[in-house]
Amino acid sequence: MILNKHGWGLREMIFICAAILFCVILAAVLINQLYSAIPLNNLEESTQNNSNSDTTNSTNYNSYKQIENNLKTAAISYYLKNKDNVEEIIVSEELISEGYLKESQLQTNDDTCLGYVIIEDNTFSPYITCENYETEGY
Repeated sequence: MILNKHGWGLREMIFICAAILFCVILAAVLINQLYSAIPLNNLEESTQNNSNSDTTNSTNYNSYKQIENNLKTAAISYYLKNKDNVEEIIVSEELISEGYLKESQLQTNDDTCLGYVIIEDNTFSPYITCENYETEGY
């Protein structure tokens, strides 16, 4: 690159613009990869942390919030194993038939619940309906 009294030439300006554009694209790709990996790592950790509590709750009666958490945890485990084949809504019957959830995890003292989980942008929203309780927005 030779500088003269007239400043940079067109060739030098195109080279500098191309180098800056390459750096911006590379940074965007790396940032995208970084942020797309974060939710799945958090999901895997929450599944591992809640797996022990699910086995202890299977014999005890659950509260409605525990049932929602059990349904959500089972849906996360199911999603992590079957990412390519998962629909936007996972119903509790499917989680039970696939072995990710036990029927006892959907029961309270005097009530048995059914439910589903909606998946949007790696966010899991559980909804249950029971004889005496229903999640808001079910």
